[in-house]
Amino acid sequence: LHDALPILRVKKVKVYRFIYMEEIKMKTKIHSFSFLMELIIVIFFFTASATVCVSFIIQAKNRQVQGTEIQNSLIEAQNMIETMQAYPNDDFESLLGVKKIANDTYQIDNLTIKLINENVMKGSIQIKNKDKIIVELPFVLGGNGNE
Repeated sequence: LHDALPILRVKKVKVYRFIYMEEIKMKTKIHSFSFLMELIIVIFFFTASATVCVSFIIQAKNRQVQGTEIQNSLIEAQNMIETMQAYPNDDFESLLGVKKIANDTYQIDNLTIKLINENVMKGSIQIKNKDKIIVELPFVLGGNGNE
């Protein structure tokens, strides 16, 4: 019986060691799974926030381009009005490089010039973007605007 006790103790220790190792493996699996889930959630939130930031940057760029186009059109309209003031008797088509699209209406790119009264040269310049009027600039040439 005494000879069998060390063998039983060794078997008992091996069984305890086996159970202990299985518990460690289970804890490691649980910790690994929770770490991977946490990592996936962090990656998801990073991707979502990056998508929102990129969309804001794209919208800002589009508005900047649109603002630049409007600013350039306003400068071009101002130059047209100043040219018409400097040369009031010249023909619009040759002076400004515009095309006549209707009676007393001329157009170039996104600018439309509409004349109201030929004698006083009163009218307006419309700046359009995709057939939507953005700005309308009235002008009067050769008069005080009361005509």
